[in-house]
Amino acid sequence: MSFVKNVIASLSGRRSGFASAGRGQRQDPTQSRGRGRPPADADEEMAFRFLASDSMLGDVGSERLLRAIKSFAPSQPTQSIAQFAGRASTLTQVITAIEEHRNHLVLFGGRGTGKTSLALAMSSVARRVGYHCSYVSCTRESTIDSIFRSALSELPIRYDQQFDPRNEAVDPNLSFEALAPQGEMTPQILADVLARIRSTRLLIVIDEFDRNENPTLTRDLTEIMKVLSDRAIPVQIVIVGVGDVVDNLVGEHSSIARVLYVVRLTSMSDQQIRDTLVLASRHADVEMRPDVTDAIVSISYGRPYIARLVGLKAAKMSLLRGSAFVEIEDFRSGTEELLGYLDSAGFGQAGRFISASGANASLFVAMLKCRRDSSDRFTINDVCEVLTKVPASADFVQKVEQAIDLLASPEFGLLTVTPGPVPLCQFVDPRAELCISILCGRALDRLPRAQTNLQALHV
Repeated sequence: MSFVKNVIASLSGRRSGFASAGRGQRQDPTQSRGRGRPPADADEEMAFRFLASDSMLGDVGSERLLRAIKSFAPSQPTQSIAQFAGRASTLTQVITAIEEHRNHLVLFGGRGTGKTSLALAMSSVARRVGYHCSYVSCTRESTIDSIFRSALSELPIRYDQQFDPRNEAVDPNLSFEALAPQGEMTPQILADVLARIRSTRLLIVIDEFDRNENPTLTRDLTEIMKVLSDRAIPVQIVIVGVGDVVDNLVGEHSSIARVLYVVRLTSMSDQQIRDTLVLASRHADVEMRPDVTDAIVSISYGRPYIARLVGLKAAKMSLLRGSAFVEIEDFRSGTEELLGYLDSAGFGQAGRFISASGANASLFVAMLKCRRDSSDRFTINDVCEVLTKVPASADFVQKVEQAIDLLASPEFGLLTVTPGPVPLCQFVDPRAELCISILCGRALDRLPRAQTNLQALHV
């Protein structure tokens, strides 16, 4: 069956269903979840395990599970330097840029590459030596005034050069916001307020910068960074975002380049993912067998979010059967539970495509590799190069293009394609990548190599 016919077959449902860890058709998630531990009553399965205060309900098993949840924390940036792993050298470079070079900082890269975790880890280290750090998440309407008023509200008035603790007329509980004038602050007015800081340094992390749609914010930020550096004001700005953050900033003011330290975060290496899993396991007080670590690394494709989420599920399965040793069966049970969650989140369509043929699974794997290498977006030609290892024929490129268009259609909704001279493809969500990765790994493990070799489509 040809590549395109396989795709059509997957749409018509002639081949459907998920494989389950090499054991035939996929089981009902509500039944597979219980594998490896004693069955539970239905009302127990539907109950929360922990109080809202994050305290336990009394049993040791719940305490260990809660520790694992906090240690792996897949959906949250790493908050503590003690749990920061995978980018130690980058963190050192960032600290040097802030401390020695007095640079402002731009962290950019694809989704899920650890930008926010790096910024928060840097802030954690800075606080240890007396920096005041403010974190602001951009909205579509953010302005220079709204961002800096938030930061000023967190800086105590005692750091004002003109503050006199003997003056009873001044409330010592005030913040620097009391020094800000009424109305919108311009960069120059703001710089005058910030110039009054003494005996500390202020770090302002502006996250999700790419979300902002206010055309004046980039211009104002560029101006304030230039003024802060020129006047040696003890305030540094850390901008976190994706896309064309650097080009937009430098485009507003070319001389800003000399006061910026730019870090582009790409996907993590396999070793960095391993380091992340080892550290999270240590904090969770579990031990992953080497084959489990290998399996998680193989489906993460450089995404720390995916590694942490799968690691948490595998650790959970081992703890629920009363063991601190995470075995390969825990990995299989954990990914099975994840597939049930991903089905309900709307990503089950990937299974229809993958189940059509091993060739389809190989196509998805090529996309995942391209995404890993580019950190987010990839082209059709990138995919073809991974698949064929040699320049692809026009016929082969057209077949891949048809498949990508199908996956970007409303019926599948797994990819987005940005039009342009060279269209850019992107997975809609890291969860879609996770679902695809798990299913592809299972499909390719079961099929003979001849059935997964897309080179034949080049003929």
